[in-house]
Amino acid sequence: MSDRHMSSIFPECDQLKQIYDKCFTEFFQKFITPNYRHQYAVNPCERFHEVYKRCVDERLAKQRPFEIDLDEIRKEYLNTEDDKLKSRQSSSTQSEQK
Repeated sequence: MSDRHMSSIFPECDQLKQIYDKCFTEFFQKFITPNYRHQYAVNPCERFHEVYKRCVDERLAKQRPFEIDLDEIRKEYLNTEDDKLKSRQSSSTQSEQK
């Protein structure tokens, strides 16, 4: 396994990203082996991911390096339940107007 890696968008979060990436790579290598017990699988890297994500989210909120509305991006690409509800309501209203 190579030590090369992609850096975090924020240098102050890079170490957290590397910890998560290492954990996930090790987990994934086990996960894809035929003997891995998938039915009992939990993501052992979830807490590392949450810490890294929090670091990035905090910096995105404070520094706003991009002129984007993160909530809109999350709705559009993550398709949250809230977004699905709004979509259904919007569709319903449009149908009633016809």
